[in-house]
Amino acid sequence: MWNYRVVKEKENGEEWLEVREVYYDQLGKPMGHCTATVGGETLGEIEIVLDMMAQALNKPVIKFDKETT
Repeated sequence: MWNYRVVKEKENGEEWLEVREVYYDQLGKPMGHCTATVGGETLGEIEIVLDMMAQALNKPVIKFDKETT
C-alpha cells in the first residue's frame, strides 16, 4: 500500500518538508518513500494526482532523518 504524505527530512542541520510517495508494510508502518511526481495521460489524471497530494496536507507529517540513517 502507498499514499502521498508530507515527509520531514533533516540533512546537514536543515529541515525540509516535501510531499512524497510513502510505502507501508503489512502492519501499516511506513517502510520507505520516494520522490513524488505529477503526471498522467490527461489533464484529468494530473488533477487527480494533485488532489491526492493535497489530501496529504491533512495527515500527520512523517519524519525521516538522513543524518541518522
